[in-house]
Amino acid sequence: MTSWPSDKPSPLWMALSRERFSAPRLEGAVETDVAVIGGGISGLATAIELRRRGHRVVVLEATGIGHGASGRANGQVISALTRHGPDAIRKLWPGERGERFIALVRGAADSLYDLVDRYRIDCDARRNGWLQPAQSPGRAKRVAGLAAQWAEAGAPAAALNATEMAGRLGTDVYHGGWEHGGGGHINPYAFTVGLARGATGEGVTIYENSPATALSRRAEGWIVETPAGKVLAAKVAITTAAHTGNLWPALRTSIVPVTSYQAATDPLGTLADRILPNDEAASDTRMDLRYFRKDRDGRLVSGGALAVQFGASHRLQAMVGRRLREMFPALPENPMTSFWGGRIGMTIDRLPHLHRREDGLCAWIGCNGRGLALACAMAPVLADALEGVADERLAVRPTSPPRVPLHFLVSRFARLILPWYRLKDRQEV
Repeated sequence: MTSWPSDKPSPLWMALSRERFSAPRLEGAVETDVAVIGGGISGLATAIELRRRGHRVVVLEATGIGHGASGRANGQVISALTRHGPDAIRKLWPGERGERFIALVRGAADSLYDLVDRYRIDCDARRNGWLQPAQSPGRAKRVAGLAAQWAEAGAPAAALNATEMAGRLGTDVYHGGWEHGGGGHINPYAFTVGLARGATGEGVTIYENSPATALSRRAEGWIVETPAGKVLAAKVAITTAAHTGNLWPALRTSIVPVTSYQAATDPLGTLADRILPNDEAASDTRMDLRYFRKDRDGRLVSGGALAVQFGASHRLQAMVGRRLREMFPALPENPMTSFWGGRIGMTIDRLPHLHRREDGLCAWIGCNGRGLALACAMAPVLADALEGVADERLAVRPTSPPRVPLHFLVSRFARLILPWYRLKDRQEV
């Protein structure tokens, strides 16, 4: 199990969080029904679900709760996938299987906001909607069809024309798009920390600074080793996403870890009222994604990716600032004043994958940039898998981890595809 390097910049969200949490390091041996490896949103939501079903649960977090990818996200809450709409899902999985998965995605944001309400998590939660503006007329037509599909599936979705989108964003550079009224944004670090607080209140045992260093199967169950202790468990859930190490080697080689950088302005004062005036979150249709939202103090929070990581702090802030000023010329020169990053797990097909072994080892992986809401929605599915629910009754059908071809090279050089993405975006009509 790997973690985000401790010497990298901390996310703005930590400084803004009013939620606090701490847990001891594991020392010695403990026994439990289920050991959850990874204390991010996915692991904590799964632990809560299992505990509410009556299982004893131990969560192992390599560093501190919220210090990994969960606390480093942009904070957008999205009940949709990056590529697949309902029609594409039904084509992949006809019948009841597809409908179960569509219902899971449709309700993903509900799952997150229900947890906010249940544990009264102070994470600046806003649920004013999510917007996907289209950078070309062709993309606008395409996502209008996507909005119709989600509306037909029961989601609060609708297409927006160029004028409507301009009014919602505060810029006229887009050609329309669509909205999902169930989305929004949160402080993801505060949400993760609050979720840990809620989990311990339910009776989940959490250990921080306790990375899982080895995983082995014995007659009496699973043994998860840490630097100063070990957990004996009947079953194990791995929820480490892009920080997956070699505990289950096939899991690590089934994804491509990608670094996503975030940057924020200083509070914008009255200018913030003219940008996203209804306080939605927005992420557009580009392959080299552009996304932005505001925090509670009126900062504009955005981000992006880099093909070459050298000088990332300066170069990313300059790139994001330039892009935002193209949309909002009233922003000051060099507007980005804070910077941080995190890793997301990408699958080749851009779908989440559920994996289960007969010996009680389970995992789901592949957030593909939509991890906040999806992690909450997948918690009952992973709990079902651990409890032995039949494959055909699960919202995500278990598979064996597929190996990414040439994983060693792809995982190190995947970011070099960005120039091609940008070329395709410029050619889009």
